[in-house]
Order: sequence, then C-alpha cells, then structure tokens
Amino acid sequence: MAKKKQIINYTYWHWDEEAKKTLPITITAGQDSVTEEHIIMLNDFDHAADLGDRYEQENRDYATENKKSKFENDPDDCIGDPIENLGTRKTDPAFFLEEKSDEPKPLVEQLLTLMEKLTPQQIDLIYDLFGSQRQLTEIAKEDGTSVTAIHNRKSKIIARLRKLFADQGIL
Repeated sequence: MAKKKQIINYTYWHWDEEAKKTLPITITAGQDSVTEEHIIMLNDFDHAADLGDRYEQENRDYATENKKSKFENDPDDCIGDPIENLGTRKTDPAFFLEEKSDEPKPLVEQLLTLMEKLTPQQIDLIYDLFGSQRQLTEIAKEDGTSVTAIHNRKSKIIARLRKLFADQGIL
C-alpha cells in the first residue's frame, strides 16, 4: 500500500473589514508556489512571537504598571509618573528618610496621644520594635522570653491601638 503524503497547512487570522470579524486563511504547501519550507518558516515565526509574548508576560512589572495606571486616572493622588520618577530621588526610600518635615503629622500626633493609654512596658516594646527597629529575637533574648511571646505582645498592642483609633473614629 502506498504511503499517503502528509499535507502541511498553515492557518492565520485576518481582520475582514466588511464582515467586522477575523477570518481564517489557510495556506497549503504545494499550492500557489508555497513550499513546506515556507510553512515551517511561518511556524517558526509564530513560535518566536509566542515565546516573546510569554517572556514579556512573565517579566511584566505589575507594580509599575499599576502606579502608571493610577497616575493616569488620578494624577493628584500620585507623586508623578513612575517611569519619569525612575531617574529622580522621589521614589528613593533614603530620600524620604532624609526629608525633614516641619509640619506635624496629625496621625502621628494622635498615635502618640493614644499610646499614653498603654502600659509603660507596652510603650517600651513599641519603641524597641518600631523606633529602634530591633528584631523580635533580640528583644526576646534580652527579656528572657520566647519570640512567640514577644510577637503575641506586639499583636495585642497593635490590636489595642486599632481599637483605640476606631473608638476615636480615626480608622
């Protein structure tokens, strides 16, 4: 029995303006001077384009895209175009740390007022964690307790402060 020759086709999609939709166009090797090499080359082009799209998708920076979208939708609520800010210090964390603000921050003032309702030990723990930026393990070793105990204390203090803020109608 004779072996059937396999027909090689290539299908691409073309926008039809009259039909207002994409329609398939099939190219067959051996017709209209199209060779198998042409079909293989078109498949290679498609494969390379698909890989490029995949790599682009995998390496997208959604954070920057979201910032750019937010800037386009509400420019008053942003510090500027994130792409343009890449060359400036506006987005550098060191810039914010070095920046001196003469204006008192009302939320910080309210936090300090509410912290007066905490015990001295709780205030010390908050200053150790957030003011001195010490690690839980370091504080636990100094206190002679476990890291879990320090973590639980921190969680309870934060929950208490949240409740105090909520009672004040702040958060």
